[in-house]
Amino acid sequence: MSTARTTQSAAKPAAKPRRRKTRTLPNAVTKAVGAALRARREKLELTQADVAYAGELERTRIGKMEGGHVNASVLSLASVCHVLGITLADLFADIRLSHPPTTEGGEPRRVNQAVLDKPARKKAARTSKVIASKSARSKPA
Repeated sequence: MSTARTTQSAAKPAAKPRRRKTRTLPNAVTKAVGAALRARREKLELTQADVAYAGELERTRIGKMEGGHVNASVLSLASVCHVLGITLADLFADIRLSHPPTTEGGEPRRVNQAVLDKPARKKAARTSKVIASKSARSKPA
């Protein structure tokens, strides 16, 4: 008795529309951090592979960090800094940048669903004013 296989084409479910990912990297901050890492590594005459091996990271990860193509975690940066013989403070010492919380001209990256009660709103407003005034005073003329 011979059994013939029959194939039935199953109807594929409709594919979900893919959400377009906003590409925000590299940006000025990640590039500056990467440039600082690369400069220190080259000063020590180390290869990316040397740093990756000693820091227990992938070599490609080091390359992406140096190119500003990843938003490296604090722990990854701390590992690399340890290998390079510097602290996180040393790494960021010459970087004088900030990054806005939203993409340029786009929607906010996150929406805070928390609703503050009236006293908390007042405190948040006062805190924002204090931060703004300190920031304005600390900017070099």
